[in-house]
Amino acid sequence: MDYAQSARPAAGLSVLTDRLGARPWVVTVFFSAALIFLVQPMYAKMTTPLMGGAPAVWNVSLVCFQAALLGGYAYAHLLGRLNSLRLQVAIHATLLALAALALPLSISGLFGAPDPQHPALWLTGTFVVSIAPPFAILSATAPLIQHWYARSGRPDADDPYHLYSASNAGSLLGLVAYPLMMEPFSTLGAQSLLWSGGYGLVALLLVTCGLLVLSYHRRTVPDAAAAPALSRPASISWKEKSYWLLLSAVPSGLLLATTSHISTDIASAPFLWAPPLIAYIATFIIVFAKRPLISPAMADKSLLFAVAAALLMLNVPVFNSQIVVLGLIIHIGALFLAALSLHGALVARRPAASGLTEFYLLMSLGGVLGSAFVALLAPVLFNDIHEYPLLLGAALLLSPRFLGKGVRLTLDRRTLTIGAGILLAIGAIWSTFALLRADADGSMVTRRGFFGVVKVYSPAGKDLTLMQHGNTIHGAQIRSQTDRPTPLAYYNAATPIGQAFTRLAGTARTVGVVGLGAGGVACHAGPGQDFTYYEIDPIVVDMATNPDHFTFLSSCTPDARIILGDARITLADAAPRQFDLLLLDAFSSDAIPVHLLTREAMQLYLSRLAEDGVLVFHISNRHIDLVPVLARIGAAEGAAMRHQFYVPAPDEAASGVQPTNVMMFAKHAGALAPFEGDARWQPVTADARRPWTDDYSNLVGAMIETHRAK
Repeated sequence: MDYAQSARPAAGLSVLTDRLGARPWVVTVFFSAALIFLVQPMYAKMTTPLMGGAPAVWNVSLVCFQAALLGGYAYAHLLGRLNSLRLQVAIHATLLALAALALPLSISGLFGAPDPQHPALWLTGTFVVSIAPPFAILSATAPLIQHWYARSGRPDADDPYHLYSASNAGSLLGLVAYPLMMEPFSTLGAQSLLWSGGYGLVALLLVTCGLLVLSYHRRTVPDAAAAPALSRPASISWKEKSYWLLLSAVPSGLLLATTSHISTDIASAPFLWAPPLIAYIATFIIVFAKRPLISPAMADKSLLFAVAAALLMLNVPVFNSQIVVLGLIIHIGALFLAALSLHGALVARRPAASGLTEFYLLMSLGGVLGSAFVALLAPVLFNDIHEYPLLLGAALLLSPRFLGKGVRLTLDRRTLTIGAGILLAIGAIWSTFALLRADADGSMVTRRGFFGVVKVYSPAGKDLTLMQHGNTIHGAQIRSQTDRPTPLAYYNAATPIGQAFTRLAGTARTVGVVGLGAGGVACHAGPGQDFTYYEIDPIVVDMATNPDHFTFLSSCTPDARIILGDARITLADAAPRQFDLLLLDAFSSDAIPVHLLTREAMQLYLSRLAEDGVLVFHISNRHIDLVPVLARIGAAEGAAMRHQFYVPAPDEAASGVQPTNVMMFAKHAGALAPFEGDARWQPVTADARRPWTDDYSNLVGAMIETHRAK
């Protein structure tokens, strides 16, 4: 049989290929990117029962994902250096099959329970053994498909970069689809199986694209292995490559810094990490499109004003919802314009298709460096979110408007002088406002750790010392009271928590408290009561036990045990039926630790209660009404339930007492008899909706439900 005869099937395939056009390539990169961004919130949900919902958990996880992305891009770069397309397709198909052995996705128990002293290491190690293999091989899709597209013989094969726009559109879909479509309607187990099916589909599409490229070369040359490779890329200086790294690193770092700032200092609403990430991804869709909807040059012109507005907003106190909304708009807007300007400059400097994989490799490396600086290095260097204004200034200096006309790199004396002046101005403004704030609030100590920024300060003109985490007060003490100080904030005798401790003082011999705060609840302790505290954040423990700050613990429960770690893990080690009174007060700012709000968690709490024990659940939250959520869980477990929302009188509020929302649970109604005649404690009934479990939760649905009820 001659070659012409053997080529007839290939010719038929070529007709099909021509008819399909670029669709197989677009579909492949689109769905692979969607899977990549679907797995990220899935992984976060898998780790939540062990790590909680602190912003740092998301930041460290994002660094892990970006590192795996870097590994995928490095693999695509090395694979693309092979001349044989047939070998490229064979290797990739084999690795896709091997990575599938890690499916369905689940959290490995190889590293045991998280170490509260080194949570970042636990997260990283668990990611490597649980998620990294299929994620890394999928992450190679975008550069590898574009590389194959450049060798496909299509008319536009010389410029495959537009496919990256489809990739980021898929990323955006995956990011939005999880909270809106997957989480509300499926369990975590079903999500894992669905993702595994999607992985199989994308693997099939990837291999199909590889075969399409091979078919093109089979009909042009007899031996696909002898197909000519892309022309060798022109030599690119390390100065230019360094610029690629910077243009990638600064927006990536700014993404995490913006997320940390708005989650810590503006509002800690659920999914608040999503809008910055959406804005960041949108810039890639725009700049890689053949016809960008927004010109990066426009962003470049507006960037100075956006940075100035963001820096000014840093010093505006958050006191109402309008300020919250304004702050979110300004900070996310500044991130969007900065990323659009720098990513636009990056794309304008992209090499020819022959240098595509190296370009993406360095772009990914820059992303890892930027995010690692914010997630891993900044918490060690700074005691507050100082990396945010620094990266805003860096974005401004790297923009084409300051580095040179258009996208030319012109680090001349004039540019350096202007840049130095801008950095000095930003530093001076930031330092001045920081000093003014410190003078106004009498700040004493600010410490930053994995779980956020904790501040202890004395407001000017007030006889108070406050502990603040993010924008939420976690305890207050009258400074002049050092010997058995009066509980304030949510723990005053007038609040529901204070009522519970006062009314049960005679019967509750053993008391458990999840969430230490400043330790204000300690001074409800009576003679003979045995207290045990559970706290996940070592910094909070250090602050609360330091008598220079607070004396609740030292004067009221000096012999109490303080157990460090997540409540789900540490309470599991407690003896069954141990506590007569158990207080759950573990919400960090307004974040929702979903793993403490599931049926499995309630089973744990009730199992640690004595037969007549009482569980007090502090559920104060600005964004979600948790009463229906907990009512469904309590009803599913057959618990007796009561609820009270307390609003302090004006004189109480002036003395530091806070509005408080509390639910109470017990194994049977008789345990709540001491509260039977108190009209403030209302019985609770549950609707027929599905209770949350470790396998199922729906934060978006709860937020919508809360909004409709207002």
